[in-house]
Amino acid sequence: MHSFSLSWLIRRFWRKAILTWGMVLLEALLLVAFPVVIGWAVDDLLNDSWAGVLELGGLCLGLLLVGSARRFYDTRAYAGIYRTVADEVVAEERRKESPLSTTSARVSLFREFIEFLEESIPSLLNEFISLFGTLIIIAWIDVRVFFACLGAAAFTVVVYGLSSGKIFWLNQGMNDEMERQVAVLESGDRPAVQGHFNFLTRWQIRMSDLETWNYSFIWLALSAVVIYTIVAVATSGTATMGQVVAAVMYVFGFVEATLAFPLFYAQLVRLREIASRLARD
Repeated sequence: MHSFSLSWLIRRFWRKAILTWGMVLLEALLLVAFPVVIGWAVDDLLNDSWAGVLELGGLCLGLLLVGSARRFYDTRAYAGIYRTVADEVVAEERRKESPLSTTSARVSLFREFIEFLEESIPSLLNEFISLFGTLIIIAWIDVRVFFACLGAAAFTVVVYGLSSGKIFWLNQGMNDEMERQVAVLESGDRPAVQGHFNFLTRWQIRMSDLETWNYSFIWLALSAVVIYTIVAVATSGTATMGQVVAAVMYVFGFVEATLAFPLFYAQLVRLREIASRLARD
């Protein structure tokens, strides 16, 4: 377990990962197609045609089948991974003669790796495909909006790049306190128990405050992009009603993806801290 990390986990169970991520990618591609198909449906209805509506219905059905199959498989695959590796984490902590409090905390922390694989990576892949596809289509609709989106994305990268060290430090402090929890509760010392939960609360508040500041800065930039898109596309004089609807929907998709990526990044920083903790002798 000395080499424990997210990449190690993926390499070890790569067959299960490839199958579920393949379905995730297919699901993401179908989602990316939604705004443009909705635009076609709008234009077709304005021309007294139901062809676009039928295409939209087929897309909805395809997404339902792929999404349901993936979720049925994911639950079973990742439950098996957790069962296998959690037992190994316990055995490793016993080998290192770790206190029960530390072992309990690290098994709980390991669960976050499984949750990231099962819930966050599918969302991350969806957002990546959505962002990539969105930017291509936005560039096709209006190159000015495309460059505005790139500027907002670059600003987001800078904001989180500057705060990554603090994110790691805050997670380190909270996880240190979590490893003391069982020992503190076993002591029966009420002031110590109260102090422990006070410390946990303070770490959580500090992490939340940092995330709130980052979100606020990024939202200001994204709001400017949304407003600019509506004005630029609607007044271009060349876009159809369906294209205007599609452009606004794609920019909202870009906003959603841009807000989601920092959360995934913060999770990765936290997992990096947990991995270093599990690898300690």
